[in-house]
Parts: sequence; C-alpha cells; structure tokens
Amino acid sequence: MNFTRRHFLRGAGGVTLALPLLEAFGSKYVQAQTAARTPFVIHVVHSNGVVQAGGGDPEWWWPSKAGPLTTDAMVADLAAKRATGVLSDYATKLLLVRGVSHSFAPGGCAHAAADAQILSGTNPVDQSGSAGTARANGESVDQRIAREKNPAAGRGPLLLKSGNFTAGGMGYDVPGFVSYTGPRQPAAYTDSPYQAYLRMVGVADNNSAEAALIAKRRHSVNDILRAQIQALLSRSDLTKSDRDRLNQHFAAVRDLEVGLASSLPDPTIASMKTVDAHPYQDANHITVMRLAHELMVFAMSIDYTRSAVLRMGDRIDLYHFKLADGSTSPEYHLCSHRQGGAISQDVCAQADRIQIGWFKELLDKLSAVSLVDGSKLIDAGVTIWTNQQANGNHSYKNIPYVICGNAAGYLKTGTFVDLTVPATTNRMLNTVLNAAGVRKSDGSHVDDFGEPGQPKGEIQEMLA
Repeated sequence: MNFTRRHFLRGAGGVTLALPLLEAFGSKYVQAQTAARTPFVIHVVHSNGVVQAGGGDPEWWWPSKAGPLTTDAMVADLAAKRATGVLSDYATKLLLVRGVSHSFAPGGCAHAAADAQILSGTNPVDQSGSAGTARANGESVDQRIAREKNPAAGRGPLLLKSGNFTAGGMGYDVPGFVSYTGPRQPAAYTDSPYQAYLRMVGVADNNSAEAALIAKRRHSVNDILRAQIQALLSRSDLTKSDRDRLNQHFAAVRDLEVGLASSLPDPTIASMKTVDAHPYQDANHITVMRLAHELMVFAMSIDYTRSAVLRMGDRIDLYHFKLADGSTSPEYHLCSHRQGGAISQDVCAQADRIQIGWFKELLDKLSAVSLVDGSKLIDAGVTIWTNQQANGNHSYKNIPYVICGNAAGYLKTGTFVDLTVPATTNRMLNTVLNAAGVRKSDGSHVDDFGEPGQPKGEIQEMLA
C-alpha cells in the first residue's frame, strides 16, 4: 500500500485511486484537511433559455414570491408549472437569483455570444452573422478556480458535455464554448466519459495493459488494486465509519465503471473512446449526462479538481424531449423560439421541468456521498444550474441562476433573491469566485472579473 500526503492507492502501470479522508489517517490531519477544504464549484450550463415572464411568456420558472424557500411552497409552485419547484427537496440548500443580465448584446449569433460571456463576463469577439463564431475576450471562472485552487498544479477543470455536436469547432453545428483559458482561447470539452475516468485514475496511456483491463466489463480499478484494497481494509485502526466510507467509495467506482461499460456496444478501447459509435444522438443524450454526473461526483469526492462544467445541449439545443403524453417534442431549439405558438410554449415548459429534474439527479448523487466529518459532499461545494440566455427570444435579461450550497457559509441558502437593482453577469462571477476562495493578488476579494469597465463588486444580496 502506498500512501502519500493526499492518500491514494497505487498499482501497476500507473493506476491510482484517490481515497476519501479517513479517521485512521490521524485526527489532526483529518481536522486540518476538513477545515482547509476549498469549496468546489460545479456549473451546469443549458441552452435556449427558460419559460419565464417576458417576451409574451407566462411565469413558469421562478417561485411565486421572493424570500424564504420552503418545501411546501415549492411543491405548490410546481403544481402551478413553476419549474424550480422540482427542487423542493432541497429548499433549505437553495439560493435562487433573478435579476442577473449579460452586459453585452450580440453582434452576431445570440446563442454563441451568450455562451462566450456566461462564465467569462467578457464582451464577445470575432462575431460573424448568425454563425457560432463568437468567442470570449478573457478567462472563464471555471478555469480561474482550477488554476488557483486545484490540488494539482496545472490541472484544469473537468469539462464535459452532452449534446448533438462534436466537442470542437466554430460555426453553425457546434457545441458552443463556455470555458476559456484566456482571450479567444476556448477550452474543448471531453466528449468521452471513459477517457475522463482513465485520467482520474492515472492511466494516461490508454493503450496500456491496465487500460485494456479496465475496458473489459469483468475488470475494474478495484480488481487491479485488489491487494492494496484488502490491505487497507485489514488495518486495525480503521473505524466503522472508515470502513463504511471506503466500501461506499469502492462501490461508487464499480458502479461508474459499469455505467461506462454498459453504454457501449463492445468492451474494447476503440469503442470506449466515445460513448459509442454515435455519441451525439438523442438516444445517448441522457446516458452521457448521467455518466457526466457520476464523473463530477467522483472527481469532487476524491478532490481531483475543485471546478467542473457540464454543458447540456449545444450552441443551439437540438434534443427531442420525451413529453408527459408519451410523444416526442420537435427540435427543442425551434420550440424555444415558439415555432408552433402555445404548443411550443408548453413543450418548453415541460422541457424546463425535465432539465431541472436532471439537475436534481446530480444533487441527489452529491447528497449520497458521506465525508469524514459526517457531512455530505453536496455541502462541501457550490453546484450551479444556469442557462446561456434568459428565454427563447434571445433575451439576456434575467439569466436563470439556481445555486445549491453555501460555500462554507459564504452564501445565503433557503431563499429566492429577486434583485430590485439588476446585476451584471460579471458581478455574479465575482461572487462565485469569492465563494470558491479565490482572491486577488493582494489578498482582497475579487471585484473586477470579466470585461474591464463593468460595475465592480459582488452581489451583496447573495452573501450570508
């Protein structure tokens, strides 16, 4: 068994498996690591807006009134088609914020321009007509958090997507970039959940014998590290909580691998480089998303990264939703622009509830992981649901923000904040960065992220 300061098991061929904090590691070490743990930040970014008041739409998104959120009130809101009511189980952990708007109007495609500023707060550059050529003019928050707070120097955020288009490119049929390492420097998504997993367990050479073993459905990282795992579990200083936590961790690893393998036509390295030969079809949309959920939870539980982004849909979302009556919706992008009138409006309202339900699945998975101090993983970070734009009319006013977690007490929770004075996207991003523990070089709070010349500071109404 090979332990380091971060505590992981190491096997042949570079296979490693990070471990959760255990009481057996020493109370002082555990207390120090728990107290010093930097909040993680997960962004889930959707496309095409939501059905909310404005542009002729009814209010089918936000709670019925600002202020404290309760389970009963959110259940009642859901009955009135208000989509955020889907999250009623998490009422006390939520911070909903209305009144945040993008600063910069599109000079080309509104979807691409919104993508370029949702996580960067910059003025999009390189816009051209209706094509998705817009790019951000600066670094995005996910990259900033990873650069300054990740446990391993040089390790970027975990960038995943589920959509219809491949992970790169500029133009019409593209995923739409939201993560940027700098001006005009988009970061490509990882479109293979399997490859993302291999990186997390230290198998950099995907042609290695160890990678081949992992690719076979009857093998697992657990199998490769069986001797090390048995040696660890045999330690006499492990508490019952330690053993429960380890068994939960190893079970999660195997469940993740089973999910990766079962989504593929055959257990070969070649086929596992993507979810299957056609990873961008509707049939794989939910499978890829759920694998992404598992990967993000796994990454945060082992402290692989403190920053992750899941892009749902693309620059324009072409997914066909399964509706309550058993039918399949038309292309979601067209519905969002209300082609079909009231029918499309209802389709999009159903899609909103489905999509926020997917977010709830992620929160459920985060809630299922226990930490050494008895708390849950969901409480160790901030998980954010947002959208590139406000509604299907390309509005940039009232970008939806659903935030779960208080970042070690930095943010309010259990409340719906309806800003009386609207805030710009960059101020939301300042707030997120500070919640993640990022600071300016002089140690002061970040107040100037994004395009220069915008209003400075945080959104005070969000702070605890």
